[in-house]
Amino acid sequence: MWRRIKREKTVMAVVALLALALPGCVGCKRGTATAPPKEAAAVDPWKQAIDRVEQDRGEAMGRHATVEIPAELRHYADRRRFLAVQAADSRTNDSIVRDFADLAQLIQRGQLVEMKPLGDDYVLYGVGQNVEGEPFSHFDRATSEDIPLAATKDELDVAVRRAINTVTEIKGRLAYLDAERRATGRNRRLRAALQSEVVQTRRLLAAGVAKQKALSAFYDDPERLELLITECRLLSNLARDFEGEAYEYDDPDARKRLKTRLLSFIRPEARDVLMRIAHDYKEKYNRPLPVSSLVRPQQYQRELSKSNANAARGSTPPHSTGMAFDLYYGYMNAEEQEYLMSAIVRLKDAGQVEALRESRDNIHVYVFADGKRPDEKLVARMIAEARSRKSNKKPRGDSLP
Repeated sequence: MWRRIKREKTVMAVVALLALALPGCVGCKRGTATAPPKEAAAVDPWKQAIDRVEQDRGEAMGRHATVEIPAELRHYADRRRFLAVQAADSRTNDSIVRDFADLAQLIQRGQLVEMKPLGDDYVLYGVGQNVEGEPFSHFDRATSEDIPLAATKDELDVAVRRAINTVTEIKGRLAYLDAERRATGRNRRLRAALQSEVVQTRRLLAAGVAKQKALSAFYDDPERLELLITECRLLSNLARDFEGEAYEYDDPDARKRLKTRLLSFIRPEARDVLMRIAHDYKEKYNRPLPVSSLVRPQQYQRELSKSNANAARGSTPPHSTGMAFDLYYGYMNAEEQEYLMSAIVRLKDAGQVEALRESRDNIHVYVFADGKRPDEKLVARMIAEARSRKSNKKPRGDSLP
């Protein structure tokens, strides 16, 4: 019996050894086992296009490249003429976009077309990058004030009372600073610091009073009040369903995305010219053409002009017509820039566009709505109006109450 048990243990030991040895043998026959390949990371076509735009050319690029700027893309001897030509064209077409609600209406009427972030021959490069996620507002051209949109009359009433309280607080602060300044005696340094703060506070007071008056004017006028409610409804409905995509109307980040998308539109006539330029550039250099700006409502243009010297400050900024676009040359070498400029010069010589190579790595192009330059008499009138506005401009001062 003990011999049988011993035999069984020996057999079991042999089986165990075989079990351990077999996998190694099988592995020898099949080769070393490897982990299954990881799924390839999703490729972002827009990011690829941006990488192509920003690719190092191995030579000077943008403003650092040595290029010959054609006379057609420089300022005229009378710098007012550049904006006057565009203003004359937009005056005949009456196509100024005031604010985002105005822009949304034009889109719904099909008067503007969307440029997707990435096309076959172009990529949107920085369009709307400076837009804020602040609540939507109505831009009042008469006062240049932003009037908050309201879903109800009660909401606007709250805004009016808030403006009144703000003015009251600023007046109190100004009275305190005046008293402190008078009490400084001969301390010139402290007195100068207080004087500087007084000046700033007076400016805030002037702005606050102007805002309060503008809000009250809308609040007291049933038609203008209804306009604010209508525009609020228009934009909130658009946010709920913008061609199948939704944006949270009350969320700042979502509002910023919505505004950025609204800034990705352009007039069909301008889009066609842009697409031709982009196609030729892409075909020659196998890179998408970077487009840095399209339509800009007057409201957004005014904000840009505070930090961008190239942003027009007039009553008819070209981008607010939807007929203008900017092309970014910041990463282009000399050959690419000269090719692009020559293409735009041909269009300008043909009377189809007005254009300017700007100092901040952009070429501004304005497309004439009818495919021809505006009448010179109207251009001259625009220049005269510009001169008149400048001569009648009130000097800046600190004599506000």
